[in-house]
Amino acid sequence: MNKLTVYETITNALRQRFDTAVWAAKQAHDAATNEESVAENKYDTFGLEASYLAHGQSQRVLDCENDWRTFEKKGVVLFEEDDVVALWALVELNEVDKHVPYTKWFFISPCAGGLTVEQHHQSVFLVTPSSPVGKALIGKEEGDEICLRQNGLEVVYEITRVC
Repeated sequence: MNKLTVYETITNALRQRFDTAVWAAKQAHDAATNEESVAENKYDTFGLEASYLAHGQSQRVLDCENDWRTFEKKGVVLFEEDDVVALWALVELNEVDKHVPYTKWFFISPCAGGLTVEQHHQSVFLVTPSSPVGKALIGKEEGDEICLRQNGLEVVYEITRVC
């Protein structure tokens, strides 16, 4: 898997998420400031609820912009063959004791944990260093085994590539 292409795909996904957040914030702001949002009696809370939503959407715009800008400014970080897993690493894992190898890809990211992007019909999962998967991967190197909990079961993976 080409790390530069994965990095660009992640950056584009974060930009799209930012654009969507901007659109949603505008919609929420329009709803909050619409003349139909004015309370007709003391029990009519539609306008108040719409203003809370608009505020929350504005916060989401800031968060999404920060995530996108973080990736846009950093640029791709390449790792050498003997490097340990660290922030900005793309990590390939293969399930141990499988007749048919099952591969998973993780990108160690400072933000946007939980985002998944597709690259060549393969999912790449963004994880932060503070997530359980991130904690299991940080500091490991190619050839190390890690245990990940999936659907209540412990699954053993071998790190087959750090780039």
